[in-house]
Amino acid sequence: MIAIVFFCYRPPKEIFEFAALLKNDDYDIFVSINDNNHIIPEYDTNKITIIKLDTDTVKNAGYFNSNNNMKNQVVSRDKAFYYFNRINNTNYKHIWFIEEDVFIPTTTTLSNIDKKYPDGDYMSNTYYIVDNDINNLNKFNNINKDCPFVQYTTELKFYDSSAFECFNNNNYFTFPWLKGMTCAIRVSKIFLQNIDLFVIKHKRLLMDEVLYLTLSLHNNLSIINPIELRAIVFRRNHKDNITNYLYWNYNDIRGDYLFHPIKDLQEQKKLRLKHNFH
Repeated sequence: MIAIVFFCYRPPKEIFEFAALLKNDDYDIFVSINDNNHIIPEYDTNKITIIKLDTDTVKNAGYFNSNNNMKNQVVSRDKAFYYFNRINNTNYKHIWFIEEDVFIPTTTTLSNIDKKYPDGDYMSNTYYIVDNDINNLNKFNNINKDCPFVQYTTELKFYDSSAFECFNNNNYFTFPWLKGMTCAIRVSKIFLQNIDLFVIKHKRLLMDEVLYLTLSLHNNLSIINPIELRAIVFRRNHKDNITNYLYWNYNDIRGDYLFHPIKDLQEQKKLRLKHNFH
């Protein structure tokens, strides 16, 4: 079995409509909700499980602070990680964690990716490497040395400095560090177990984009970055001097890739109809 989890602040009905289509004998579907006061639209309870947990319970367990824009708070991502580590004991082979503004073109896009890449502890679009000595990369077999490399002591002082200064000041991990987007990731049970061990030790989480990949690297977990996820970008027309993401426009949309961001869920529905995606 594989689980698919949608992260939402206040999930609209469109989330439930599409999520229900993904449910079958091989996939369980979940929606994790940030705002506990949100009135949930009607949905098929036989197809979708809601993760709506008490914020204080989750925070007291150390599951908070993963969102760099909501520091020291509990978000839907934290609730979902807590849920699969402390509540749901199903032995899923993999779990997809997907933000609601990720466009999944068809009901078979994810399953086709799973068939093409049946293994791997952490799947994401891509990442860049942070270190002060490129030779340190030779110590790791699970790192892609073709990814962009940034020296911490020079260039990085103006790029995502707060996240890495937290790593540096608290000695969470030695170099190298990795950073990549987490809008759509697929993880294994062993990855989640390592997250839980980190929480038990440090009583908190850290910025998701830095923690997940760096933890995977230093725990010798397998990291894969398929081309089908490379259109997961911060902004589809944005460029910078470090990342090498695939920047896209609407003419690039195809059924076997995921795309981010498309925040308007009505637009997502229209795109599926326009391309005759099912």
